[in-house]
Amino acid sequence: MRIFCFVLSVFILISCNRDKYKAPDDLISEEQMVDVLYQFMIMNAAKGVNKKILEQHIEDPSQYIFDQFNIDSLQFVNSNAYYANNNEVYASIYKRLEQKLESDKKAMELLVEAEKKKNDSIKKSKIKQRDTVFEFNRKERSIKNRLSPNKIDTLQKRTQ
Repeated sequence: MRIFCFVLSVFILISCNRDKYKAPDDLISEEQMVDVLYQFMIMNAAKGVNKKILEQHIEDPSQYIFDQFNIDSLQFVNSNAYYANNNEVYASIYKRLEQKLESDKKAMELLVEAEKKKNDSIKKSKIKQRDTVFEFNRKERSIKNRLSPNKIDTLQKRTQ
């Protein structure tokens, strides 16, 4: 009886592996799949930052992406399911997607760093201008507030 159960379970496991997922007729290419998934990740990040602004500009973000690549949702779902069943291909798609996101992240970090340097230099130049104006005003005020030597002498004569 044990042998029968073991053989039956082996046949069931083998039969499960026979039925591989077949490629759909309208399969999205791997490169286009990387681009579509990239757009979905960017759109999800935009939703996380400020959903109201995104909704003001784009009514349905998913449909916007599908229209951008001239695909429909069923085609995307079928292609995604096909690639998900082929682990090596799906892993390579996600590896390329990760590389693309990392390169964009580095580019954005460089832009942010350049913008910070620009703002810092503008701020420093404003501080320098303000300092020179302050110094000029301080000198001017101190000159105006001083009494002339003649007035000092006359005052001293009266008090004596």
